[in-house]
Amino acid sequence: MICSYCGTEGLEESCSFCGAILNIERPKLKEFVVLEDIEKPFNELACFHTYDLLVLLRLVRKERTKAYDLMITLKKAGKSPQTDQVMVNYSEDLYEPYTKRMKLV
Repeated sequence: MICSYCGTEGLEESCSFCGAILNIERPKLKEFVVLEDIEKPFNELACFHTYDLLVLLRLVRKERTKAYDLMITLKKAGKSPQTDQVMVNYSEDLYEPYTKRMKLV
């Protein structure tokens, strides 16, 4: 068997050069990834294919950008009497989980 990481030949279970385990099953691509997948725990996300994680990261960043834009808009409008501080706090509370999930992915 040939190590798919460093190219060392003549191996059976693990690579003598880089230490990679060669007989583990690699993650398979999913048919589709949805934004709700970010709610999954880290152990489940670790079983996702790299491409699926990149798609999920793109979705999370898109939602995070929307939440950030809303937060900035409400902070700017917060100086006017029509905007309530509760709305500004809500927008900040909406932005924070997306930031944490983005770092997790």
